[in-house]
Amino acid sequence: MRIQITLTSQEGKRIIALGIRVHPLVRKSRRNGKILLKGGTTVSAISEELCGKPLKISGMITPKGTQTSKFKNEVSLPHSIILVGKKVIPLETREAWEKETLAFTPEDLVVTGANAIDIHGHAAIMAGSYAGGKCLPSFQSLLTEGVPFLIAAGLEKLVPGSIMDLLPIMGRRKVDLSYGMSVGLIPIFGSIFTEVQALKTLAKVEVWVIGKGGILGAEGSSTLLIEGPQNEILKIDSLYQKVKEAGLSPPPRNLIPCSRGNVSCKNHIRCLYKEGKRT
Repeated sequence: MRIQITLTSQEGKRIIALGIRVHPLVRKSRRNGKILLKGGTTVSAISEELCGKPLKISGMITPKGTQTSKFKNEVSLPHSIILVGKKVIPLETREAWEKETLAFTPEDLVVTGANAIDIHGHAAIMAGSYAGGKCLPSFQSLLTEGVPFLIAAGLEKLVPGSIMDLLPIMGRRKVDLSYGMSVGLIPIFGSIFTEVQALKTLAKVEVWVIGKGGILGAEGSSTLLIEGPQNEILKIDSLYQKVKEAGLSPPPRNLIPCSRGNVSCKNHIRCLYKEGKRT
C-alpha cells in the first residue's frame, strides 16, 4: 500500500521529534546514560517529546536574514539541557557546559540540529558570534571524547554539493555586507536524522522524497511517497494527522526577531540592520 503526503517545515520538525523519541540510541541513553539536547526549533520539539518542556532558541533565519531572538534573555527556558533519567539539567552558562559535559562518555548521546546537510552525510551549524557562543567549545569537545551525535535536521536543510567545499570559503569576517549577522559554518559529525529516517523509525515503510517546496504556507515543504503493509501505512496516516498544521515549539515571544540596538548586536558583525543601513 502507498500513501503520498506533504510535510511542511514545521510538521517535519514534529515528525522528526516523534521518530527521535523511539530511536534505539535515545532509548538506550535514557535507560543507561545521559542525553544532551542542544537548542534549536527542531530540538525544542524533541525536548517536548522527551521531557514535556520546550527549549529557548537564540539564532533564527527569517525573511530578513540571519537574526537572533529579540527577547531571548527574558525567556525563562534553558537553551540546552541534559536529561539523566527524569532529571533535567539546564545548560545556561559556559561554566555549566564545561562542568556537565566533562562526565560524558560514548555511552551517552548528543542530539543537535543543523543549518545545513548534504547528500554525503555531512552537516554544519551556523555561528553568528565569536567561536559560536558560550556552548560551542564544550560542544565540540564531546566529539573528541567519542560521544555519539544524532543530527536532527529537516530535508529543507539539504544544500547542493558538499559542505566540505563550503568550509574554506566561509567566515564571519569574509563577508562585506550581510542582511542580519554574518555567519560562519562549523561542521558537526554524526548520524543525520531527517523526516525520511523518522518515518522509517516510526513504521516499517520505504520512503521517497518526490518533490520539494510549495506555496500558501508550504514553502520549504517535502512531498513524500511512502510504501509498506496496510497496517503500517495506516499508522503513518495517523501520525500525519497528528502533526498536521503543527506550530513551532518555542513560545511566541521567543520567536520575535532582533532589531537594531538589541542586546545581541555587540556580538554580531557586518549586519546592515545593526549599522542602520537597512530597516
